[in-house]
Amino acid sequence: MDESTTQFETRKRDHIRIALDPRSQTEGQNGLDSIQMIHEALPDLNFKEVDISTSFFFSNTSLKLSSPIFISSMTAGHEHGRFINEALARLSDRRQILMGVGSQRRELDDSNAAQEWTQVRKQAPNARLLGNIGITQLIKTPIDKIQKLIEATEAIALFVHLNPLQEVLQPEGTPSFKDGLHAIENLVKFAGIPVIVKEVGCGFSTETLKRLQNAGVFGVDVSGKGGTHWGRVEGYRSEESHMLYQIAQTFQNWGISTVDSMRNAKEARVSYEVWASGGVRTGLDVGKLIALGAQKVGIAKPFLEAALQGDEALEKLLDRLEAELKITMFCTGCRTLQDLQTKKVIL
Repeated sequence: MDESTTQFETRKRDHIRIALDPRSQTEGQNGLDSIQMIHEALPDLNFKEVDISTSFFFSNTSLKLSSPIFISSMTAGHEHGRFINEALARLSDRRQILMGVGSQRRELDDSNAAQEWTQVRKQAPNARLLGNIGITQLIKTPIDKIQKLIEATEAIALFVHLNPLQEVLQPEGTPSFKDGLHAIENLVKFAGIPVIVKEVGCGFSTETLKRLQNAGVFGVDVSGKGGTHWGRVEGYRSEESHMLYQIAQTFQNWGISTVDSMRNAKEARVSYEVWASGGVRTGLDVGKLIALGAQKVGIAKPFLEAALQGDEALEKLLDRLEAELKITMFCTGCRTLQDLQTKKVIL
């Protein structure tokens, strides 16, 4: 279904407003509370030795990152979204962390929409941006148009987001997923940058992770249940008397938790990178997910809330998250992220 510019901007504003509503959160359902770290009373290192730096490595390219924390994709394509993305990109630039941009869907039909990233790049020329396209748009869009999305953001990688529940509950949704795996395989061949497949909060089963094994993807962000639930968000956009609102209530806890999705990835024994997001709120959460096998860990809602307050709030948030991750590592006797992944640190 085609949308006018006004309808698109209204939908995106609704998404931001409702995503911040506590009713849209599946708090406590990510499974992280069930993960208990093993306390090391006598770590054989000094706290200042703890190193949370990492890199983004693809082919012969390696970008240094200050931490495995990345800003999960949120919003784009409207005036308020540009303000948010500029603030987040400045943080990515200053602190050397990855940033997923919001959906670039609007740019496929509106060439002026790409100007958002020109403005973002003026303020944050060294931001480490990850482009974003939905699977339903990827299926029906020629590769040359996808290339333009990559060029617009100067992206170092491209997210392909999977969101069947959201699409089927969204009044303007396009729940057409047939030939999606083939579209991903084709994109991998011609994109020229890493392709990372991600859910938007409903997680991955073992079988789906296995199906992506031969597609050539660089990685998968499992994005499990436990944070913003886009089925709930779309439901709350409708009036209570509307059928879509009522159906969304039925599916308000639908999905596979973040922790179970990570366990599914381990069971699937995939060779691509596994990233994690979905209800991550603290540096301790980040540490737990890295210990479960995640190479990178995404956070959305806390960064959105901080971006609305400005650069200082974003700096304070990232300072806290990184400090909490370092403390998690120190108190489990881990000097590096590799130690956290390889040592026995979980009961």
